[in-house]
Amino acid sequence: MAPRLLYIHVPKCGGTSFGSAVRLAYATSQATIRPGRSRAICEALYPGIEGTERTLRQYEIRTVLLGDLMGRGVACISAHVPYNAGLHERLDPDRKAVTLLREPVARFLSHYAYVQRHHPGPARAAGLEDFLDTEAAQRFGSTYLFYFAGRYQHHVNDLERALGDARANMARFTLIGDLSRTEAFRKGLRQIIGRPVVSWTRNRRPETSNASRDVAPGLRERIERLCAPDRAIYEHAQGLPTCV
Repeated sequence: MAPRLLYIHVPKCGGTSFGSAVRLAYATSQATIRPGRSRAICEALYPGIEGTERTLRQYEIRTVLLGDLMGRGVACISAHVPYNAGLHERLDPDRKAVTLLREPVARFLSHYAYVQRHHPGPARAAGLEDFLDTEAAQRFGSTYLFYFAGRYQHHVNDLERALGDARANMARFTLIGDLSRTEAFRKGLRQIIGRPVVSWTRNRRPETSNASRDVAPGLRERIERLCAPDRAIYEHAQGLPTCV
């Protein structure tokens, strides 16, 4: 019997295809958490909030929804939701946690391009240089910190402690993959669940593969500074025995 699985799907790390594939492998008992559902609940409970506060509230709701799915014993859960050690240890300590990472600057730029493409609006920064001065840029630069320690860099009093929490939580994962080594990740998933993991591509982005390299050096340096927490977490993950 395949073990129960929790796929922590970090945004813009290429996880949509893998998340769909593992849910297919668990076709009779699987679930995700639709962003639209948590967004609608958030708007009903906290009308009018914006920015990071809205993001935090939405993720709080997703965490509650995750706890419900885990408590009901759904075999495979794949979702944009932060890892929560309390839920894992108290509700289902035998559940296998897996995730897929990506080089942080490339992830940042992909996330920026996605938002510019799908969420245009008068309040949106006109270009990358302006975006780097926004609160959203702080969130994008500490996405790993949030997904593995529950805090953004501009909402934390002790960054080193938060980084330590992220490292401790990542040690609880059975498998950590890297977008640059997808076949190794697919093989690792097959070994865990004992079932085929189909290969397909979803959410293929239209920007070229050279987009990350086309950023002006000055802007790249600023992005690297914004991504400092995530770069530290990413580099730590590469040295873990569970990282393939």
